[in-house]
Amino acid sequence: MKSLMITALAATFAVGSILPITTATPVEAKTKVDVDVYLGVPHYRYRPGPDYRFRHGHGWYLPPRFHRYRLTCGQAKWQVRERGYRNVATIECNGPIYTFRALRNGHRVKVYVNARSGAVWRA
Repeated sequence: MKSLMITALAATFAVGSILPITTATPVEAKTKVDVDVYLGVPHYRYRPGPDYRFRHGHGWYLPPRFHRYRLTCGQAKWQVRERGYRNVATIECNGPIYTFRALRNGHRVKVYVNARSGAVWRA
């Protein structure tokens, strides 16, 4: 078996030396480079958390949560009571401004509360 392999190997080299050797010209390799640059928020190919959103070209990001910084209706009502109003009743607690009806010095007034800053004013 060894002698058969040595004979086959010798024949291969002999045939290879008989064949003409051609020199090939070098071929330019064209490469396409694709670079993505993400500024600010790190780019993850996986979803980092349940409240993250995906934006094509930007990757996963945590959207701003404005409702995190809003007062609840009960907190806004408490703010109105702290300002000296009594018998506070809720008219509307939706949107950026909450509206209440209250009494002050015997007069019925409408009171507005900014849902984000907690500023209180009346009409």
